[in-house]
Amino acid sequence: MRASALLRVPKIWVFTLFGALLAIVLAVGYLGGSLNSDAPGQKVPIAWVNADRGADGHNLGGALTAQVVTGGARDAADWIVVGSEAQARDLLTQGSAYAAVVIPADFSAHVLALTDPRATPTPAVVDVLSDPYAGPSASGVADGTAQGVLAALSRGLGSQIAAQVPPSAGVSGAGRLLLSDPVKVAVAPIAATPAHSANGMAPFYYTLVLILAGFLTAQLLHAGVDGALGYAAREFLHKRATQPPLPINRTQTLVAKTVIMAGCGVVAATAIELLSTLVLDMPARNPIGLWGVSVLGVVTAGVLALALTAIVGSPGALLATIILLVFGVPSSGGSYPPQLQPGAFRDLGQFLLMRHITDATKVLIFPTSGPGLGGSVAVIAAWLVAALVVGLAISAFYDRTGRHRVSAYERAQAAQLAQAQQAAARAVPEPEPEPRA
Repeated sequence: MRASALLRVPKIWVFTLFGALLAIVLAVGYLGGSLNSDAPGQKVPIAWVNADRGADGHNLGGALTAQVVTGGARDAADWIVVGSEAQARDLLTQGSAYAAVVIPADFSAHVLALTDPRATPTPAVVDVLSDPYAGPSASGVADGTAQGVLAALSRGLGSQIAAQVPPSAGVSGAGRLLLSDPVKVAVAPIAATPAHSANGMAPFYYTLVLILAGFLTAQLLHAGVDGALGYAAREFLHKRATQPPLPINRTQTLVAKTVIMAGCGVVAATAIELLSTLVLDMPARNPIGLWGVSVLGVVTAGVLALALTAIVGSPGALLATIILLVFGVPSSGGSYPPQLQPGAFRDLGQFLLMRHITDATKVLIFPTSGPGLGGSVAVIAAWLVAALVVGLAISAFYDRTGRHRVSAYERAQAAQLAQAQQAAARAVPEPEPEPRA
């Protein structure tokens, strides 16, 4: 048979439709989860601290705070007003905020000093604390938003004060120029970004490696075990081998694959962590905890792929890819902050596997408390249990209702082979007894 004959079969071209559907799913997942980052309601959380003590009956820090609470700047970010810088730093280390604006205690005194001709004009410094552990996207957007808001508030505040200063006040030209924009922003990270951490994105890439290791190991395991059992052909280079299927049902096959996957998960996770930390020098605040989460992540991804393949057959690998990677990566929050994702992806990330593995590894790699290690581990474990229970339940249903993996053609071939073996055995003459001595 030539390729031209195969290409003339209309049904073979149905794969073009499948390719189009897959392309749509990929575009919706990867592009839909990242392109629309400026829609209304999508705001990064930024802490706000007003420590200004006021001066001459004015509290200019309070005026700026009113602008972000109820004024024109309230929609620029998800402002979290706290009472002290220590509280703001706690929000940053918990991952509840990606930046913090700190109005200093002498803010009013410093700005009002610009109207005094005897004082040396210097800008009022406002600190913007950034979180290097949030990743470059989250911290970059938060820092940029905070600086933009402070720049606008500075010009507005300067215009109000300058309007109240008469020309006869004797304020120098440099002072009036500085008074038009009195606030200087100083960005300072709460901690130095650790070396070999991909600028804070190490948890995301580490999680991606765990997911891929589990998924790809499951695919190799599925093909290898099925080949050994006779349910699939074994091919390597130019060699192709088949054998009669062994008498094992779907449930026992999935049990065997799961046990092997658990062993592979331990080995793979150990290799990944050792290579990452000892060879590539990735930081690890809690190596033992990171190893445990790594094993759980690899095994869960692998068992999920095996269960889906046991339930729906070969398309299960594609379905696992969609769950783990196509929608898992954009909604993970590792490469882009969840607050700037479309609502559907924020909701997906709440229960998809990759978000919770990323959250767990972040806590174990960096000195940050994160969104909660225990909750993330519980969700990962729930995925593992659910995949195994559903996979075994449906496999057992297939077995009870006679939906065997062996086709009628394969059963007929096996019967013919058994008959041929029996006939060959009967054709062999029995050995004559040896004469007695």
